[in-house]
Amino acid sequence: MSVARRPPPRPLPGPQQEALRKAERLCWWSLLWISLVSALMFLAMGGSQAMKTALVEDLLSLVPPIAFLVASRFRRKGVDEEYITGRERAFDVNFLISAVALTGVGLALVYDSLHTLLTATRPVVGSVVVAGHVLWQGWLMMGALLVSAVPPMILGRRKLALAKQLSLKPLHTDADMGKADWMTAAAGIVGVAGIGFGLWWADAVAAIVIAGSILHDGATNLRGAVRDLHDARPQKLERDDPDPLPDRLCAEISALPWMDGCGVRLHEEGLHLSGIILLRNRTLTAAQVEEVRAIAQAVDWRLDQIDVSIATSTDR
Repeated sequence: MSVARRPPPRPLPGPQQEALRKAERLCWWSLLWISLVSALMFLAMGGSQAMKTALVEDLLSLVPPIAFLVASRFRRKGVDEEYITGRERAFDVNFLISAVALTGVGLALVYDSLHTLLTATRPVVGSVVVAGHVLWQGWLMMGALLVSAVPPMILGRRKLALAKQLSLKPLHTDADMGKADWMTAAAGIVGVAGIGFGLWWADAVAAIVIAGSILHDGATNLRGAVRDLHDARPQKLERDDPDPLPDRLCAEISALPWMDGCGVRLHEEGLHLSGIILLRNRTLTAAQVEEVRAIAQAVDWRLDQIDVSIATSTDR
């Protein structure tokens, strides 16, 4: 039995294709550096709860780049007999996976850190011998925390620029996590320093701060991922305001001399926006439909599968 196939998604323009390739390379670099930093953190961890929580956050930072690389590879396969509408939602699924991982681990770490604080569990930080000298292990911990913040900050800044060029929220989330790692390192350093000053509770409090940051990021991203999968109205990359593209598209179409008015309903599908344009004209010719579609594709590279229809009295 033959299957009616949806037209393949519009190919990305040259600058966006290059940006996507750069994003993939940065994700591979992220995997390398995060793995090295995590190994360093593990060796220096000792008995600090803040160090343990920071290590888990570093390991958790592996999830977004891995999910991004898998989604990017999956998306390139395009339309076939199984995925008859294509694989453009691969990045939406990537976003959901990362958000669920963040939220779940954040909850677990908040519980673990609170349990450590409420049970007054004292962290044990001993001494080590380095080049024949006895050194408090806390110095090694703080050094490892400081080193752990540098690569994600650099990579995060570069990913953020690419996320804006691609209007890709999963990459933006990954970039934000990298840029925020200095907060994790700062909280961890304060916690370890507190142990050195005899403030055993400072370590647990620092762990709670780190875990709370992870949980907040996870819950925020989970809400956004579920919203996108429900085809809600597109939002800006920072998710603070609605995306202005639907209104801009409607203004372009309304300027046509034969147009009586229109409404635009778009939703996000990975890198693209798809949806329907509702025209308030009583009659609509095939040539006018094609004219509207041509305008839509010329407005922005993100606009992909656009249906054109006559609005009914119940449409808003």
